[in-house]
Amino acid sequence: MRQRCIISGLIPGTVYPSNRALLTRKLAIFAAILIGLCLSGHAERLRIVVAGDGRSEYPWGDERPEDADGLNQTINREICNAVKQEKANIFLWTGDIVNVTDRAGDKPEDKTYFLRNGLNKWHEIMGELYDSGVKVLPVRGNHEVEWKTEKDKTGYEIANAAATWKDVFRDLPDNGPKGEEKLSFWYATDSVLCIGLDQYENRRHLINQTWLEDVLNRNRQELKKPFIFAFGHEPAFATGSTHVGDEILAAHPHIRDHMWKTLREAGAHVYFCGHDHFYDHMKVDGGPTNLAGEMHQVSAGIAGAPFYSHADYPQDEDWVLTRVKHTDFVYGYVLVTIEGNAAKIEFKARNLDGQYKTRESFNFIANRR
Repeated sequence: MRQRCIISGLIPGTVYPSNRALLTRKLAIFAAILIGLCLSGHAERLRIVVAGDGRSEYPWGDERPEDADGLNQTINREICNAVKQEKANIFLWTGDIVNVTDRAGDKPEDKTYFLRNGLNKWHEIMGELYDSGVKVLPVRGNHEVEWKTEKDKTGYEIANAAATWKDVFRDLPDNGPKGEEKLSFWYATDSVLCIGLDQYENRRHLINQTWLEDVLNRNRQELKKPFIFAFGHEPAFATGSTHVGDEILAAHPHIRDHMWKTLREAGAHVYFCGHDHFYDHMKVDGGPTNLAGEMHQVSAGIAGAPFYSHADYPQDEDWVLTRVKHTDFVYGYVLVTIEGNAAKIEFKARNLDGQYKTRESFNFIANRR
């Protein structure tokens, strides 16, 4: 015998069995569906801060009171505080922590010691982030690899630079290419895959392309993270600064093109970098690979290093490079906020009152692949 039941959470007008166990099971299933729908509409935010280039001025340049131990300690501390205030889960650093020069001493070990001391000081400054559970993911810049003199800016190898880096940053992911562990790495959490790209180990202006493809293939098959953020020190495309094409990834254009195509086809929308000491947001279209859809290069080497000025973008093959936003002579960082399948990228710059305020923002929707 069947009876009509009108119960909160059931569909009115539907005839249900009088069996209490079956009815309870149906209610539980329906409640789970409702909870799932509610949670999917209110996904928890994931926040990422991106910054880089916090090194000091050269000792033969203009003296700055905030510089000590090869880094701008004042602005580095402010960036650390910003990461805390933004309640960030992840902190990506795009290179150039400490400025090593011939003033460190005459012997090779003097430069190595200066590098280690500067890296340890940065690690100490960012200590509150480590202690509070923020995932801190730095990659190397050219100043973690080379020391320079006033008369010869080309740079000389810092002895045991890679080993020194690995020893200081022991907590970095140990999943990089063989021989490059803790230099290149990937980190996956929630809906995000972060890929740190070293551009200096046994090479210059190049990444490990085979390893990058392996990581992206793993993401397609296993990790399935819709948001992919690759980051390295050098821009892929020249921004019009003092660093011309031969001093960045564009020095090897066809290999650079392959990297860019690989990232775009995997679903990446943004590549983060530093090296140039200003904020530059570049939209990249077309190119020799005839990519479908745009991708963005965000250069933000604004965490304390001496400022650079800029000029127009140089021509680069048949890529269409559009300057979306550019700001000179500011310190700052980039904030990435992810909620559901949407990402918001904000550039925050330091005002004269010491407060960091948004100067630009843009959004994109993740590709579900």
